[in-house]
Amino acid sequence: MGLDDGQRKTRSPLRLILVVGGILVVEAVVIIGAMVVLGGPPDVEAAEPPAVLTTPEEEQIVEILVLDSRLPNNKSGITYLYDTEIYVQVKQRYATEVADELQQFRNEIKSEITAIWRTAEMRHFQEPRLESVTRRIQTMLSGRFGVDLQHDEPIISKCVIVMGMGFRIDG
Repeated sequence: MGLDDGQRKTRSPLRLILVVGGILVVEAVVIIGAMVVLGGPPDVEAAEPPAVLTTPEEEQIVEILVLDSRLPNNKSGITYLYDTEIYVQVKQRYATEVADELQQFRNEIKSEITAIWRTAEMRHFQEPRLESVTRRIQTMLSGRFGVDLQHDEPIISKCVIVMGMGFRIDG
């Protein structure tokens, strides 16, 4: 006894929906189960910190005060006085040599820095990081201290200027 075409058409699609839904549920369970079993976090291993993180003492950077003074500028026709600190960054192996020369030639270096400061344009003091003045002072100091030929590197790594607001001091 076979079913005729009329009976096949009246059969409800409910059975087909249940079969497809069951297959989807089984696939989801298999995929999630595989992810839980195979996709856990990686095993953690303790390791020694890389040697790059530890810097030898002679390679560490130190800051040395070059000048702590009030420096004038009247390039615009009005005299302003700036509280200024100037530091140089050098490697530890050069710190003693640089500090000794700064102490020995303190007034000469102050005179050279003051000359740079006085000839700077007002717009240079408006720069966020005082790039122009910093570059001129670093060039002057690098010329004085030079290059370490043994390590083929400049003795002065960087010049840092800390400057307060300029105060008008004339009329």
